[in-house]
Order: sequence, then structure tokens, then C-alpha cells
Amino acid sequence: MGGAERVIGLAGLGEGGVLSRRTLLSGAAFALASLTGKAQARPNSRQAGPDNARLKSVFDRIWRVQGLPLHELKLELIDTEALRADVSLTGRVRMTTSFVATCETDAQVAAWFCQRLVALRTKTEGVALDRAALATVLAAGYDPRQALILWTRWTNSQKLRNSSRFKDLPITPHRLEILRVQIKKLGYLI
Repeated sequence: MGGAERVIGLAGLGEGGVLSRRTLLSGAAFALASLTGKAQARPNSRQAGPDNARLKSVFDRIWRVQGLPLHELKLELIDTEALRADVSLTGRVRMTTSFVATCETDAQVAAWFCQRLVALRTKTEGVALDRAALATVLAAGYDPRQALILWTRWTNSQKLRNSSRFKDLPITPHRLEILRVQIKKLGYLI
């Protein structure tokens, strides 16, 4: 074969045959994807354009309000049906296209991002976290009513509640009512 990798079927292994490492790894990855029913998610080139730029703009506004260096903010948008999103203090934001679609508006994505970022940065919880996140939403120029819409939908959707590994979201009736009262005090009609 003159230096080329020799690849034969699995049946030939007992007869002194050889499988290339690349073939074994590819086969293992394919078998794992088949067993779990999930393919590996990759960034979608269709989404990378306008959606990526629009979301980056949303995150930039909030990141600036928090006084964080813009060069650290990095967005990874993954095209998959899974509802997943995460943010780290190092500025890495990972979101699925399905999560973005579930949020419905830029202001709702902003509300989620504010809640997570403020929780990470300040270590506050409960109603104090909700107030600080609401203040960040307002400072970034977003309609605070969208936060109430997002969290109310989150409360009513088992799928959304199951999708989040974050436990301190304003989805209890008590916290939602406090959020509603705060937004009304700001002069917004609900």
C-alpha cells in the first residue's frame, strides 16, 4: 500500500487485519450518536450571520452596562433542538437556536442574560437578584415587561423548567408578583 493507511472491515481483524485510528474514532462517534439518538451539534453557517450579529449586539449592551471588557465576550450559537444556554464570567456565552427561538424577542434573551450574569457576578439570590437583573435590563435599554413575559412563560412550561440547570430563576408566583409590582412602579402598563 506504500505508506497509505490500511483500512479493512472488522471481520478481518482476527486475521491480522488493521483498522486506522481515524476509522475507529469515527465509527465510535457514529455508534454513540446512534445509541443516544443525538448528533453532535455544530454551529450552523446559516445562523452565523444575522442572528449571531443580533445576539452579539444584545450581549454587548448588557456586558457594557456591567462594566466588563468587550474583547472578552464570545458568543457560540449552536443549531440544535435542545433548549440550552449558558454564560460564564470569562465572557463565553453558549446558546442553542431553539433556546433563542423560545425566548421570542431580543428583550427576552436580554432578560435571561441579565439574570444569569448578575447571579454570577454578585452572588445574590432570590428577590434581590431579580431586582438587580431588572435594573440591568433597564440600564441596557430593554422593555422590562419582556422579562415578566419570559419568566411567566418559564413558570408555565415544564419543558423550559426542565431545560435549565439554574435554580434561582424568578418563576415562583411570589417572585413573579414582586417583579410585576416593581415594573408597575416604574410606570409600565401591564
